[in-house]
Amino acid sequence: MHPSTDPDLPAPPKLKNKLAGRFLLLLFGLLFPLFMLEIGVRLLGLAPPPVPNPAIWTPHPLFGWWHIPYSGGTFHSDFNEFEAEVRINARGLRDREIGYDNPERAFRILSLADSFGEALQVNLEQTYHKQLEQRLTQSLGRPVEVINAGVGGWGTDQEAIFYVAEGFRYEPDVVLLTFFIRNDAVNNYGPLEIARNGGNQEKQFFSLSPTGELIPPPVQETAEDAATQAKEAPPINPGLNLEEHNPPLLGVADGLWRWSALYRFLMPHLRDIPGVVRAIGPSGILGGEAVIRAHHPAVPIPFLVYQSPPDAEFEAAWQLTEAIIRRLRDEVQQRGAKFVVVIASAPEQLDPTQLAGVEAARPDLRWDVEAPTHRLNQFLATENIPHLDLLPIFRQASGPAAPSLHFRHDQHWTAAGHTLAAEAIEKFLRDEFGAELIAQP
Repeated sequence: MHPSTDPDLPAPPKLKNKLAGRFLLLLFGLLFPLFMLEIGVRLLGLAPPPVPNPAIWTPHPLFGWWHIPYSGGTFHSDFNEFEAEVRINARGLRDREIGYDNPERAFRILSLADSFGEALQVNLEQTYHKQLEQRLTQSLGRPVEVINAGVGGWGTDQEAIFYVAEGFRYEPDVVLLTFFIRNDAVNNYGPLEIARNGGNQEKQFFSLSPTGELIPPPVQETAEDAATQAKEAPPINPGLNLEEHNPPLLGVADGLWRWSALYRFLMPHLRDIPGVVRAIGPSGILGGEAVIRAHHPAVPIPFLVYQSPPDAEFEAAWQLTEAIIRRLRDEVQQRGAKFVVVIASAPEQLDPTQLAGVEAARPDLRWDVEAPTHRLNQFLATENIPHLDLLPIFRQASGPAAPSLHFRHDQHWTAAGHTLAAEAIEKFLRDEFGAELIAQP
């Protein structure tokens, strides 16, 4: 046997150098395109910044969570869809400084809402609150203040508690409740909301007695109690606990997010592909959100609001929600104010094709995007509660050539969506209350 062909002998130096050169060339061929893409993404500004959005929420003994006074900063989307400046005032509202007193005797509207009212996607002056305020001030010829009490993730229950504990102090003439049709009923009902949160309980819940009477939630004594509950409550479904899964590449994902614009650009899009999330999401390489999505059911719980008829849990959620709205109406009217409900439609109601994946995952259910809106309209009409359904208005304004009313990925209202809502609410209030809005106090 020739020495050069003996497998037990080391490779000659020339062969080693040749192999090393080929390896380096291959490595360069793989890394160079990635390097150029990284540079391109940075130069074009396609990726969101690596810094997280500011922390503006803190546990609260009554509300579950609440804004941190004087907090705020620049908020952005993982998809780089928006950038907005957010400031929280001294009383914890995402609004300018507004006191309880009303020295100018302005006509006051207290706006209760969830993330659609908090509106972290647009600047304050672009929100429907401030656009409505400006439009009414001009059209009525008198001072108008629309106070933004919207908080992300809140349900009608928290909004009702806020009014009774704090909101009434602003002495509003009108209390405007914005109800997001996709998830507000889920937010109000403990079993569904806790399951939606992967087994974590972040607030206390109302309940109904056997005779249908509304039972208030237990009150926590301190904010520390609320923080302890949010941190230490054992998950109902441990299978959805991120820490228990211990994804091995989560630390790598965190590092890539900080240092690579290309990674920040690609990851949100990859997390939107169910097959990719199921295949590699559990490893953690797509971030913690993908780990959670990989272990969530194929149909996210809020979308089950469109099943028709509702199952037992959703029927219970609707009955509880209706009782909360009824109680809030009574509280508002007892204080001499008017109560109004605005029904905020969801993107999938404007374009039902967005539900195709959900419907395919549960072919055993009958789906109807009109069902929850129809039910809520019917309930409000029966209770003689003035209300505005934005669904037909948003549908009429939607279309390929029309400005987008919802951000594609974030799904909250764009500035155009806020403008359309403000215009519709102003017209509704003027038609509903007429001369009462114009009359000076």
